[in-house]
Order: sequence, then structure tokens, then C-alpha cells
Amino acid sequence: MFISPQTAIDNGWITGIVDPAEQVQPNAIDFTLDTVYSINENATFVLGKKDKKMRGGDILPPDENGNWTIAPNTVHDGMSDMYANLPEDVAALLIIRSTLNRNGIFLTSGLYDSGFQGHVAFAIHNRSGIALIEKGVRFGQIIFVESASVGMYAGGYNHKLGTHHSN
Repeated sequence: MFISPQTAIDNGWITGIVDPAEQVQPNAIDFTLDTVYSINENATFVLGKKDKKMRGGDILPPDENGNWTIAPNTVHDGMSDMYANLPEDVAALLIIRSTLNRNGIFLTSGLYDSGFQGHVAFAIHNRSGIALIEKGVRFGQIIFVESASVGMYAGGYNHKLGTHHSN
């Protein structure tokens, strides 16, 4: 069952909402795109049973108009200033806003398990033409769900407010 966005706010499961009147939706909360990172295409990603090596990348500054240019057929690492701190028995999912979806921009993310603490972050996929996306725009939605969890997430994607998971 979806949990009311207001419950998530009241319990401090999500912080960093700039404009509640715009961002709080009936079943979810719109999160913003505040930082974009490149993904190093020349680095090898390694995923083993005991370790992983990420590709890494750099922060991409927006242009003088406050926009990022997202080229066709590219993938970037996106991050919101919004921060999630999920308790036991609550998980979260991310979905893209329909306006972006209808223009060939997709978002992918894994499940935010109970115990996750970190900025809302995701991969941005552009499957169509050039896109100009303004810093701070509402980019997707976070949905909170009841979860009969068997423990709390304590993995490498947990990170402190104001940092990226790779810091």
C-alpha cells in the first residue's frame, strides 16, 4: 500500500522539499534534479560477489541559463537535494514524471530499502533528441510503501546529507 506523502514528511522520511504546494502530490512527492554527473564511459564497471568497482564521473555544471544539455542516447547520474531516511517497514520507489517520459527521457533506480539514508538519486536516460533540463526542475516522484522488511539496509549507497554516495 502507498503511504501518504504527508506521513512521509511529518515523520521526517523525506526532507529538502522546496515548494510543498507544487511538489506534494496525492500519492507521491515530486523530487527535483539538482546535480548531474557524467558516467565515465571509458572506465570498466566491475561487479563481483565480494566487491564492485564503479565507473565514476564528474559533476556537470549547468550552462549560463541554468540548464543541462542531455544529448541523445546518453546516460547520466542524477541527484536531488531531497534526502530520504527510511525507517523499518517503509521502502520507496522512484518514477519519472509523465512529461519527461512522453519526450523520451527515462529514469531508472533500484528499490530504496528500509534503512536507506541518502539523497534521492537515479540514472537519467535520454532515448530521443537533445534535451535542455533546468536545474531544480521537478523531475520524478518518490512513492513510499509499506514493507514487511527483514532488516535494515546498511549498504554502500547510504550517505550523509550534502554528499554523493561515491564520496
